[in-house]
Amino acid sequence: MTTSTIPKSGDFMRLFARTPMTGAALRIANTLAGYISYDGKFRGAPCGFAAFTMKELQAITGISDRTIRSALDELAHLFGLTIERRHHDRHLFTFSKVYDADAKALEGEDLTPAESADIPHQKRVTGSQPPPSLYTRTKSNNDTTSIIQILDGAGSVYQTPFAAIIEEAKRGTEAAGMDTQFLWKGFHMLNARNDRALVPLSWLVAFVRKARPTFQHKPKAPAPTAPPAVCTDPVQLMARPAPFANRVFHEGDLRRAIGADAYEQRVTAIQSTYDVSRFAAQLAVHGQAVREGTIDR
Repeated sequence: MTTSTIPKSGDFMRLFARTPMTGAALRIANTLAGYISYDGKFRGAPCGFAAFTMKELQAITGISDRTIRSALDELAHLFGLTIERRHHDRHLFTFSKVYDADAKALEGEDLTPAESADIPHQKRVTGSQPPPSLYTRTKSNNDTTSIIQILDGAGSVYQTPFAAIIEEAKRGTEAAGMDTQFLWKGFHMLNARNDRALVPLSWLVAFVRKARPTFQHKPKAPAPTAPPAVCTDPVQLMARPAPFANRVFHEGDLRRAIGADAYEQRVTAIQSTYDVSRFAAQLAVHGQAVREGTIDR
């Protein structure tokens, strides 16, 4: 490794953010970059190295041992991560492919400190302990790439690891009833239209959660009820003020009030005038009497 300067932690973070990798690899890479030793003393590591035991990495990230080893292999391929394994001490980690050669550095200058920095055993196994992890073991996307490549043709989402992520993201949202493949194609079309070649995984989750069904089945409005027919029968209109259920009481009250003969005359007059039955004529006479106040309703 030829270099004259050690990249800052922010340089590492920006490089990692631009590189497609799994979530577990990104978490491990950020952890290692955050503990790079710049003074040759931090956590017992030489300059340019981070010192961790496997158990410390597992504790600070909350990722299983098997996933950590897979992530370290991925980082070795992407950034030339090398590990100096030491028994009973913290291992030394360094990224050999991310160090840019300084223009002023002598060509061929080798500043690899692994052999030159001989740190006493007691310093190599001591140092500041990593803080407790805020990460908990959940069904996270540790084995899913954190960067999505936007293609002209989205292809089948079920041939990618993103189908399960879309299914989980749309649960409990307005997109719950939308097709997973439809959401996947819509996400690609949106980013292709905006000339984006690589987008973070978080954009897909946000896109799914904010998706709204374009066509929604609205309940049919109830058919308007036809207005009740207007009664034009004069006999029924005359009988309306007197309730039908009280017809027997009305007849008795009216006979006592005007006499039996007058009652019969009124019924006969209604029958002859409107050509209706005696029963209908009686109801009409009762209604007229209630309207005039002769009897009570």
